[in-house]
Amino acid sequence: MIFNLFILLAHGQNARKIHQGESYGKIAGLFDSYSENDERALVFVQMYIDKAKRERNYQKLIRGYEEAIYYNKTIATKLLYADSTILTAQQHKDYDQIARAYLGKGIIYFYNRRQYKPALDLYLIAYNHSNKSKDEYLKNKIVYHLGTVESYLGDYKEAASHFEKSAAYYEKSMLKNNHPNIILNNKLGYFNSLYRLSTCYKNLRLYSKEDSLIQIGLAKLYDTKELTLEYGYFQKGKGVQLLRQHRLDESLKHLQIADEILSDKEDYASLTTVYFYLGKLFLEKPDRARAMLYLRKVDSMVNKYYFITPEIRSAYEHLINDAKKNGDREKQLYYTDQLLKVDSVISADFVLLASKIHSEYDRKSLVEDKNRLEKEKHRGLVITCLFIGTTVVSSFLLVRSRRKAKQLDLKYREILKNYKNPPRAEPKPENNTVPSADKKLYTEEMILTVKEKLKEFEAEKMFLNKNLTLTIVAKMLGTNRNLLSYVLNDHLQTNFTMYLKQLRIGYITSMLIENSRYLNYTVDTLADACGMANRKIFAAHFTEVIGMKPSEFIRRRKEEMNKS
Repeated sequence: MIFNLFILLAHGQNARKIHQGESYGKIAGLFDSYSENDERALVFVQMYIDKAKRERNYQKLIRGYEEAIYYNKTIATKLLYADSTILTAQQHKDYDQIARAYLGKGIIYFYNRRQYKPALDLYLIAYNHSNKSKDEYLKNKIVYHLGTVESYLGDYKEAASHFEKSAAYYEKSMLKNNHPNIILNNKLGYFNSLYRLSTCYKNLRLYSKEDSLIQIGLAKLYDTKELTLEYGYFQKGKGVQLLRQHRLDESLKHLQIADEILSDKEDYASLTTVYFYLGKLFLEKPDRARAMLYLRKVDSMVNKYYFITPEIRSAYEHLINDAKKNGDREKQLYYTDQLLKVDSVISADFVLLASKIHSEYDRKSLVEDKNRLEKEKHRGLVITCLFIGTTVVSSFLLVRSRRKAKQLDLKYREILKNYKNPPRAEPKPENNTVPSADKKLYTEEMILTVKEKLKEFEAEKMFLNKNLTLTIVAKMLGTNRNLLSYVLNDHLQTNFTMYLKQLRIGYITSMLIENSRYLNYTVDTLADACGMANRKIFAAHFTEVIGMKPSEFIRRRKEEMNKS
């Protein structure tokens, strides 16, 4: 760990020496290729900041702080740089930059911390400073974000007035003859304003206005490749609208399209509400099993991303009722506890909406149920523990430990013997299934071509590239995602995720066996070497494909090499 830190610091010092005299543009080119929250870019960002400080160029200094916000992982550090941005802008009395800096800090509170009241306060400060500005784009960007947080907190009428203003501005601006990037930014502003305005109209029960905006969005974005995410939002809005009208089959089609787009774009906040409405839809069909599947997905997203809104609250009421119906007290207790947590967030963050929520379970009854279930659970555990006894548990653990050690040893020997052809884990189903009608369109020649391209893909180790998706790999192979998915599923008996996973793990296993240097690498380095995003994903995939943890495999390999 210390050695890696030394290398990183040495790399940073060398980079500063090499690029010290470079222009701002060239230094920016060194970090522009990195993704958001990728802290490897920070050594170059710091060079940019240092240069701006030496030259007393406050505008470049602010740009440097903004880049530091973008590339830092930790929210606390993002906020420190946001404060530096505000302070620098205030020192030079640049009202445009002051407004932009407060807006940036508000965005951190809204999107990263999910603290909506502080975000609103910061947006209002930004708005007040923007009144002195002539930058109309900046003004309307602030207006849009004000609308977003007000809509989120339930002030739909006020939010709608903001979105009406920003939509009108962006619609007018996107028609001007500007640079393509500026036109795209205005399009993004327009369609996002339009979608959020339609959501406000829905909550204000102005359904005809909501419908007209959704139709505009769907019609204008139907054939676009630039604004796929925004198209997904309008598909979601249409699905919710049709569900309200009890047109279930039509609603399902739109919600499934939204599900696919939002999953691909990793917009988990919007995806959570799609899962909620799919759950409601299947409750109405009725298909209780599928309904509960989607409502459990809502709970999973809440746990993982802490995305809580009044809109999804009733998911927990349905889950509690389902647990009661099945006599599952463990789940009933769990979902009761979850609903209490959700209600506490709603009471704190959504004051305007909290009093309007129709609740099957009030807080008093939820607390009573929770206490009763916990007492029953505790009593049952005490009886069970006394019955089993310490001796039985100890014996079981001893036998299991010996058996596990023996199994791991056999597994390790098997891996060494067959590592050129690693065992294939069973693929899990994916939402990339090709409709049977489409399969008839694929000729043997097309299928053979894709297979040959896949051989090249494997031989040239293109699978080591990061952030690969079915769509990206299809483009690399000169085909389309449906045909590629069909060949993988029907001809190679796997799915895309499993195929990529097995190639990467097979590669890194070979390296660990054939090249002793790899045994001294950290798990983070091994993950990076085979194209995986982080150590957690790498460890899970290695265990799934190989059948043992990477740390266990490395330990055994080192022991064997030390003996020889």
